[in-house]
Amino acid sequence: MKKFNIAIIGLGGQGIITMGTVMKNAALSSDLRDVSGSERRGGAQREGYVETFVKYIFYENRSEMSDPRKNMHSPMIESGGANALISLEPLETLRGIRYLNGNSTVIFNMTPYIPVSVRMNKTEYPEISFIVSELEKITENIFYYDFDKISIENFNSLTQKNIVALGALFAKTDIPIHTSAIEKILASGKGAKDNLRAFDIGLKL
Repeated sequence: MKKFNIAIIGLGGQGIITMGTVMKNAALSSDLRDVSGSERRGGAQREGYVETFVKYIFYENRSEMSDPRKNMHSPMIESGGANALISLEPLETLRGIRYLNGNSTVIFNMTPYIPVSVRMNKTEYPEISFIVSELEKITENIFYYDFDKISIENFNSLTQKNIVALGALFAKTDIPIHTSAIEKILASGKGAKDNLRAFDIGLKL
């Protein structure tokens, strides 16, 4: 049995829950593949912290899949248990650092959402270099892009930045699911043409 755990974090309104839903639905196309996960969306309506977990489980055979000792899985990701972390807000990336281990891959968005405390000059927003240096204390597999800029330049909208990030996940990790599974879900949803293009852009990063 193989596992691949993904933590996706960011702020309300950035499409965090949508990313998790797409990835979970993509897993349902195989009868030897299972998926679990959870969501924390308390701040989704006020630009607060949002996270979703996606846990892929791949069985070697049907007997393993039906073994109750092997097919019970917590929807949560334990400390140090993430194969990959995707963050759509740079500072929030540090909130997810607890999920990382030495082999984890981190993909984060460089565009900040400036909190009120910074706007009121009560504190300072950290430089990207500081965020990277903190991540490097745990893993060397760190990739960061301006997903906001990429989305605006290609779609004149921020709507596709989460799908671009999803493509980057497949480009930079050995996630054991074929890109066609994701593309099938994107093709059946709203804004299919733009989402498929956004996913392809992410794959080429």
